[in-house]
Amino acid sequence: MGVALSGIAYRTEIPSDETTKLVSQLFTRNFEKIEAPDVGEFDIRNRGDVMVQFFGDICFVYSDELAWGILADTSINVEPLISAIGKPDLLLAFCQYESGGSYGYAFFEHGTRTRSRLQTTDVPSLPPILEVGAPMDFEVRWLSAPTYFEEDDCPRDEWQKIYIGDNGKLRVPEYYLTERLLYEALVANFGICPWETDRSPETFFFRVSPA
Repeated sequence: MGVALSGIAYRTEIPSDETTKLVSQLFTRNFEKIEAPDVGEFDIRNRGDVMVQFFGDICFVYSDELAWGILADTSINVEPLISAIGKPDLLLAFCQYESGGSYGYAFFEHGTRTRSRLQTTDVPSLPPILEVGAPMDFEVRWLSAPTYFEEDDCPRDEWQKIYIGDNGKLRVPEYYLTERLLYEALVANFGICPWETDRSPETFFFRVSPA
């Protein structure tokens, strides 16, 4: 199935025992902490299912409801969200939906969107690539990297464009370029990519309270 995560990342000094309050403030609804659910009983793509992880002072709040609108609507007002989490200097919204081919990230520095990129596959009303702001240095390295087309004995319109990075050590198909950029964005700014690490986070699960 692959990775299916989206959410926000930022630095915080909030104690982990105040996480329930944080989640309720973020969504302006009451949430309850639940025990670690069984496979299939919880999905952050479902409205009302939220997971929070702490890697030291780095907080990841996973929720499609929280992140997708930020990525897909570049005019959305994020001020209430940023205020709810204590106005961090840097907020990164992201999505990594491998099965659907959607990858993206949005940087907010001191409350202002400075850069975002969303890559989708066959999503109505969205272009294949949606971008705002000038590419950052880590992006430019890839966007200006040498490329070639991989033919694989298929028609020309099916050839894959391959980007060559890290002095020839990495080869990334164009289809997965934004996925690679997201990985580098997380590692460069927070020192970790949650789905590509052996570190064990402190993890909490939440579900919206019954009405």
